[in-house]
Amino acid sequence: MKDAARCSGRWMVHAGAIHYGTFPETVVDAFIDQLQLPAAVNAVDFFITEDRDHPAARDASDEADRLMGLALAGDATAAHIYFNNLGLCSTQPEMVQDGKPVAIDAAATTQQQAEASPIEIPSGDFDEPVNQRRLAFIELFVKRLRDGAPVADLLKPQISYVYTVKHDCGAATTGYVDLLPAADVDNGFPFEATYTWENPDCTVPTELDSVEAFNLTETMSDWNRIEAAADDHNFDVFFLSDRARNDYLLISIEPYGKGYAVSKIEYRGEIP
Repeated sequence: MKDAARCSGRWMVHAGAIHYGTFPETVVDAFIDQLQLPAAVNAVDFFITEDRDHPAARDASDEADRLMGLALAGDATAAHIYFNNLGLCSTQPEMVQDGKPVAIDAAATTQQQAEASPIEIPSGDFDEPVNQRRLAFIELFVKRLRDGAPVADLLKPQISYVYTVKHDCGAATTGYVDLLPAADVDNGFPFEATYTWENPDCTVPTELDSVEAFNLTETMSDWNRIEAAADDHNFDVFFLSDRARNDYLLISIEPYGKGYAVSKIEYRGEIP
């Protein structure tokens, strides 16, 4: 139980570091699939147990955060320990069966259950009826996007939209729209955004406020492949990403009517 808690804590730090852009882009590009954001998020849930050892998870998170800071500062030993610890927390163990010495990927069982689903899901949660319904909804949403079809009918009448684009030196351009009509997501809409920074060495634009625009269909048309992953075992937030790009979407859903509807869309990008 302690080992599972430690692993969950380590992966939580790793997923957060990718999510918030702590790792340089060149480092993230070099990560194998198991170290990329969707797999890291699933790994957090993979190791969460019913009776979680919170102190063990917290201590492991603190250690991982310390090692990562040292590694990013150029400490090769710390980097080795950091990634070795993640390697000890692999979510792809092998199960050896009697008979022929064939090793079978344990994750294949879950994959067979969900082979009709293009969405990465936390291990062990697929059979929950409520999760199946949420997965079915997000699969429909993703299919619409891949087909370039309208999605307004899959949204609540009014949703929230959040825009965050990170720049070098830690600066960001952010915008927020509340009570956005669902039809505007398909048709496109303008919104006000503001450039903010904390580092005095940032190159600050002459105008801090700007008018940006967002159109979900047009945004998705620039993606070569839409990959989806559940944020956690609650199945109410999903990552939509394209590994070849520096942006992604966070889609929040909630019960609505007799089913589910999208309640929030967050666009997050990074300018190299």
